[in-house]
Amino acid sequence: MNKPVAGNFRKDIVNEIIPHARNDNRIMLLVCDMGFGACDKFKEIFPDRIFNVGIMEQATVGIASGMAMSGLVPIVYSIVNFLAFRSVEQIRNDVVIQNLNVKFIATGANDYFTFLGKSHCCGEDDKKIMKLINMKVYDPYEDKKKDFKNMVGEWITSPLAGYFRV
Repeated sequence: MNKPVAGNFRKDIVNEIIPHARNDNRIMLLVCDMGFGACDKFKEIFPDRIFNVGIMEQATVGIASGMAMSGLVPIVYSIVNFLAFRSVEQIRNDVVIQNLNVKFIATGANDYFTFLGKSHCCGEDDKKIMKLINMKVYDPYEDKKKDFKNMVGEWITSPLAGYFRV
């Protein structure tokens, strides 16, 4: 079973996407000015398919929505609370209501970034918020019996939007 130890999923998620990106050139990675160490291998293999869009999660969701409308499969990679709290209106209006295939990686789940202060944490509120707007949530910490690699595969190949907590 391919199951990284709890707490390390955030380091493994991007590497698990790489085989899918090799098979699907529509996959693009939008990084919200963080996660550079976690994204290095993706950047090395696909330098023209990764974009550091800066600290602007709301606009990044809009950019990703436009990319999805053009047939691409964008993945937004950001800190969990910035997606859940700062961007929820854009996720709902731009992605969910329009039924677009935008993927979200919410890194720092379960208050991983406590050392940065409460502004970078949200407990499990993000899951409640995403479920409230009808966004499918993938949580390897909750579903410990499910193989991580298979969970990533289900998320990335689904034609629907999905929110992956790591």
